[in-house]
Amino acid sequence: MRREFIYPHRSVRSFPISPWRVFAALSMAFVLSAAVFYSGTRLLDAHNRITWFILKYTSVPTAGERTIEVFPGLGPVTVKDVPLKEDRKSPLRTGILFAAALSALIFSHRRFPLGRNFVVFLMILLCASGIVVLFVPSFYFDAVMFAQIWLRGEVLVWLLLPWVSALLFVLTLPSMASGFLWGVLVECYVVAWSALRLAFCLGVLHYTGILFLPLLWFVLGILFDLVIVLFFYSLALERSIKRTMGGRRS
Repeated sequence: MRREFIYPHRSVRSFPISPWRVFAALSMAFVLSAAVFYSGTRLLDAHNRITWFILKYTSVPTAGERTIEVFPGLGPVTVKDVPLKEDRKSPLRTGILFAAALSALIFSHRRFPLGRNFVVFLMILLCASGIVVLFVPSFYFDAVMFAQIWLRGEVLVWLLLPWVSALLFVLTLPSMASGFLWGVLVECYVVAWSALRLAFCLGVLHYTGILFLPLLWFVLGILFDLVIVLFFYSLALERSIKRTMGGRRS
């Protein structure tokens, strides 16, 4: 006999989903997204101040300030102009950096079989960047352009993240209040951690030039935000399981 409906998988049967919880999750996501949008300029200013603080105390020099537009209604904002090494003026240094990075990726490819596809993609990015640096002299990129692209991507993440947090934390955790707190915590952490990653990228670009620009953008950009969300969700889920079912018995 065929069943009239399919039972939910056992991995989701314990989720405390109800119409009231769905409404609360959507309300939280809307409020957080609206707060990010309407306080976007102040949020970007705070983000950039954290980046400036890190650059200052890590001795990365700056060459003045420039004003950029991020999105209509979210700007303008002021960013530091960090001088970058000119790769084409020192091909030997660029070649050494390229060989060292490629060797490290080849070693990782042989040492970690599970991540080989990811490492191959990083090799492709590195080789494409090396070709552009050495054979496309008209290509130009500076720290302000990188910061503008970075901020545009991060603002989109900040606006969409509350909806992802509502789905992951509010709808699946036993305590709805705990889900709210985790959602707010993740939002604040992503903003602060983005400033630190941007400062790191600008420091690397200052000392090495634009050779590693695609790798930095791909590995430490939006992909890293996804890793942060999954990390916090795993942490929240572990704490909730321990609270409801008790710790693991030896």
